[in-house]
Amino acid sequence: MKQLIHEFYAVEKDPLTTFRTILLFGKNVSTYKFALCSALLNLKPQNEIRFSDLSGDFLKELYRHYKSCPEQWTGGANTVTKAFDEYSLNGNWESLVKIAETNIYKYVFDAFHNVGGSNIKNENALFEHDKRDKKLVLTDSINLVLENPSTKNIIIKENESRWRIVEEAWKNKLSPNLLEYDVTDKNLYSFNINKVNKRTNLRSAINVLLPYQKGHCFYCNKKINLVSSSDQNDFPDVDHFWPYSFLVKYNIAPISVNGIWNLVVACQECNRGGLGKFESPASIEYFQKLRTRNLLFVEEHRHSLKNSILLSMSAINAKEVDDRMHMMYNKFNQIEGWKPKNIYN
Repeated sequence: MKQLIHEFYAVEKDPLTTFRTILLFGKNVSTYKFALCSALLNLKPQNEIRFSDLSGDFLKELYRHYKSCPEQWTGGANTVTKAFDEYSLNGNWESLVKIAETNIYKYVFDAFHNVGGSNIKNENALFEHDKRDKKLVLTDSINLVLENPSTKNIIIKENESRWRIVEEAWKNKLSPNLLEYDVTDKNLYSFNINKVNKRTNLRSAINVLLPYQKGHCFYCNKKINLVSSSDQNDFPDVDHFWPYSFLVKYNIAPISVNGIWNLVVACQECNRGGLGKFESPASIEYFQKLRTRNLLFVEEHRHSLKNSILLSMSAINAKEVDDRMHMMYNKFNQIEGWKPKNIYN
């Protein structure tokens, strides 16, 4: 597992972090990973599940996303896509299941835990793959999630948000696209630089950004509450790490202040509370945290946020992202930045 990904995962090897690590850094082979995640989250706590009992939810999710984004199979038509097209015409579900068993299941279960070039260790895995008996043996890790509706709902939302971002990359044929935040409607958009005025609403930026922060405020580390009201301290806000006025003053010019490179999730108290950050730059330790987060983007599979962060920072690889961040640091380290009043463990 690559070093930055390992550091992200190793601090908290809890089931929620395991799911997040897989969704953020596992390879996006078609949408198998996301469809399997969705199917697993539909289960009730149990010891094992046979392929035949899991296939319904898995294939329904896979088919739903294939209909909206056939571009996910970048190699063109194949046995699976042809089966989906035939199912659209004749509704023969049994035939679709049979093809899936032959062409999908021998790959998707074993690949699910592969992150950053290696597998998540067995003691932290969500299931074991029993090929002989054609079943998955569920571990305590995944059952803890299935027993907790709040945690399960978090992963469902993050999985769907991640899925949408990957699909936008496929629709754009993997061409570079920016992810930009619209402060007016508070949504995240995919913007294809090769198509004038072509942008797609990816909805909430919160569910895209929050997994990297493991559900906590970027500044004070308070746990974010996704169902709180906007006047409560733990309500999630999207914060611009650097305000536009600061970027202009110090002649720092990435493509957009609203680019994802400059966005974090902060609690209401830190962002706009009585002693909140507002238009101030944050203290230097938070700059280092942002730098690490942006480098984590570059560790992702190419179909996700990697293209966007490279484009927004006019970089071609992780070293150039790091160089740009250090250039900003050299302008930034003379400033006594804002800090939250309270830090939570």
